[in-house]
Amino acid sequence: MSSVLSVKLEKEKMKVLEEIASEEKTDRSAAARKILDMGIRQWKVDRAVQLILSGKVSVWKASELAGVSLREMLDILNERRITWVKITPEEFERELEQLRKANA
Repeated sequence: MSSVLSVKLEKEKMKVLEEIASEEKTDRSAAARKILDMGIRQWKVDRAVQLILSGKVSVWKASELAGVSLREMLDILNERRITWVKITPEEFERELEQLRKANA
């Protein structure tokens, strides 16, 4: 289902939109929809990353909210150099020791 939205744009933004439409060999409406889709996707990813950083959601949940795969969310976090695993060195050593005992 589609809805109509009227948006007032500054002249410079309209000029850029027309350039995009020309480059994409499409009309302004199609170009605007494409740019809007890209912006919405980016907004969802940015919001999901902020929720991870604030500890409100897991990486898995954030990937669902952003509409990307878990692998893609991990890649995004890696690209942004965001550490999402919150474990102390002591906890890591305990886990490592348990793994050693289990495999011995």
